[in-house]
Amino acid sequence: MSAESGPAPSGQATFVNTFTLRTTPEEFEEAFVRTARFLQGQPGFLGYSLVRHLEESRSYVNIARWADVASFRAAVTRAEFRPHAEALRAISTSSSALYTERRSATVGER
Repeated sequence: MSAESGPAPSGQATFVNTFTLRTTPEEFEEAFVRTARFLQGQPGFLGYSLVRHLEESRSYVNIARWADVASFRAAVTRAEFRPHAEALRAISTSSSALYTERRSATVGER
């Protein structure tokens, strides 16, 4: 889990990471949960959603919300994060990027 550095926009950041597994979904989810527990303890972490493709069981997307880009970058550059990233890299390939919300809606809103 990493993302390119550059100017950090202010406000919340959304980290999107797609995974293609080289292992079983069960093994991946166990490794992911360990990583998520680490990140949940980091300042600025707001939450995540891990979703699995309905037809391709080896394809996942993680959507994580952070208070700001600086908090995300601080968490993923900590030495304690490295073993988590290495464990996920050992069992999957991934592609990731940081996003900033531009628009949103919930049910009942226009």
